[in-house]
Amino acid sequence: MKTNKIFYISALMIALMFSLNSCRKMEMISDTSDDNAIAESNSSDVMKVVESGAKESDMEGKDKTPFFSQLYGSCSTITITPAFPDSTFPKTMVIDFGSSPCIGDDGKTRKGKITVVMSDFYRNPGCQFSIQTSDYYVNDYKVDLTKTVKNEGFNNDNFLYYTIHADATITTPDNEIITWTSDRVRTWIEGESTNYSTYGLAGVLDDVYSILGNASGVNRQGKPFTASITKNLRVELSCKWIVEGTIEITPDQLSPATIDFGNGSCDNEATVTIGSKTKTIYLK
Repeated sequence: MKTNKIFYISALMIALMFSLNSCRKMEMISDTSDDNAIAESNSSDVMKVVESGAKESDMEGKDKTPFFSQLYGSCSTITITPAFPDSTFPKTMVIDFGSSPCIGDDGKTRKGKITVVMSDFYRNPGCQFSIQTSDYYVNDYKVDLTKTVKNEGFNNDNFLYYTIHADATITTPDNEIITWTSDRVRTWIEGESTNYSTYGLAGVLDDVYSILGNASGVNRQGKPFTASITKNLRVELSCKWIVEGTIEITPDQLSPATIDFGNGSCDNEATVTIGSKTKTIYLK
């Protein structure tokens, strides 16, 4: 009888250990999905700010659109060097949100600088530019980001598209570190033919991009992961969140998870699915 009791207790302890280990793995996969979503969202946000700055400052090469402060706050400034009407390239665009949180119409707070060096107007095929943040924060997340972007011209569907490489380090409000590297193809699928002079602000906010590509990184626990877009991400200038698309996240030596950004609604909700379990996360 004593032997049987020892056997059952041992079996129970082993089962409990497996259960706890399984829970820890599920938590790790979920946390990694959260961290990738944070990096993805902040990288996308910087790109939207840069695109808006290019439109505002006449760097798009089509029509100057004085709306930037409406979207991102009157405490923001944009400086172009060498300034127009000097037609010399390259030009440097500095978007400065100041040293105190600057609240935008999208509800996000930003501070710090984004510096962009452009070889030509944003719309012109062959244009290449680099993006570098400096002491840049979004909603108390420090975003250290470098991007290289090239305008590849029009694809077979007659859409302008850009190839983008990004390296990011995100520091959370709790001083935890997320690192992230990505290669993307960003296609301008709506709004390229409209502008501010003919449609007002609506001619700017109708811009929509479709994004494909892969990424890799290290989550805040120091665990590496890879990420692959399995359904095109949809980014709308009128929304501060990614509104559609899915990404498959695979933490090192763990099962994959799928982040689903939804089906077009502008909200900060996404779902993470691991096996048969799904939970809702809220984008930062």
